[in-house]
Amino acid sequence: MESNVVNMEAKLEKWKKKLLDLVKKNSLLNFKFTSKSTLEIVNPNFFDLWESFVLNKESLKFDTTPAEELDNVETDEAEDKKEVEDEKKAKVVTNKSSSERSKALRNLMDKSKTFLEEQGVSVLYLCFGYLHWNESSNSNIFYNAPLVLVPVTLTKSSITSPFELSINDDDILLNPTLAFKLESDYGITLSEYDQEMSLEEYLDILKEKLGIGNWEILEKAGLGLLSFLKLNMYKDLDKMKDRAVSNKILGALAGNPADLAEDRNAVLTVDATKFDDEIKPDMTFQVVDADSSQQEAIECAKRGISFVLQGPPGTGKSQTITNIIAESLAAGKKVLFVSEKMAALQVVYKRLKDVGLDDFILLMHNYKANKRTILDQFDNV
Repeated sequence: MESNVVNMEAKLEKWKKKLLDLVKKNSLLNFKFTSKSTLEIVNPNFFDLWESFVLNKESLKFDTTPAEELDNVETDEAEDKKEVEDEKKAKVVTNKSSSERSKALRNLMDKSKTFLEEQGVSVLYLCFGYLHWNESSNSNIFYNAPLVLVPVTLTKSSITSPFELSINDDDILLNPTLAFKLESDYGITLSEYDQEMSLEEYLDILKEKLGIGNWEILEKAGLGLLSFLKLNMYKDLDKMKDRAVSNKILGALAGNPADLAEDRNAVLTVDATKFDDEIKPDMTFQVVDADSSQQEAIECAKRGISFVLQGPPGTGKSQTITNIIAESLAAGKKVLFVSEKMAALQVVYKRLKDVGLDDFILLMHNYKANKRTILDQFDNV
């Protein structure tokens, strides 16, 4: 038994290390302004952009008229000249030409939309400030790591309309991957972004803590795709280490099949041919049709037996999950249904909604959902 615990601890550490993404290819530690996947916003300038976009929630429209064309406008009239200057000030200027900008924005919009639809996560951020850092005083290789991450949405209503960037309702946060690396490698603990504080005040605090060697904070704003889901999983495993080590399912996955021997033997006792004699009709709460093999899976779930249900597309897995949820609700249980693919969730949700059980469902993996819409679901119950 003791060797089993030691083995689990070693396995858990191995899993945790695989989740860490602290290599220099990670954009959260080494953000590069590439031709297709990033965009630096030059105008409005750094702090004006923060005030208008973040504080006042004014969207940014990337005009189809190239900003460089305004530089070539010649006029002698003072009034006309002022109009051109005002238009230049109002126009969003980036580090790319008009055609390059459009390609980059299209790429960012399409990829961020795919992440939202398939995985239900937002990965598009407008970054304010970058830490220009190197790993040691002896190294001449520097990297730029984004600091303050503002979650955004990029849309385009028609072919001729401009791309529009707007802030969404998710939290503004300090780059979690950078914060983790600074604390684990350099012993530097950074405070989270405080909404009561101005950006300038917050960056001043960061500058005091990050004044190491040739490190400096660059006042730049850049748009890019950033994901730190694995880091969150790492933190969860670290926080729940004791529970993870003693979990029988994780133990079996780690290479201890004896941890699930009891459940494996219990599965053998579930026999669909005896269900008519053992289960009374008034104790069945299934809401969609189920064949004998599906009935066995449902009964295993009702008895609390751990199992893996396998089958190619079209064999009724979503129906089985729907029935398991319905049976669990009837028994007064809570159910957490997790899927990486949004499509799988939508299929089960539709089946439950069609039979009037949607009032019992809280959708949290919805690409259209944010904190506000999730909270609004409680009002509808």
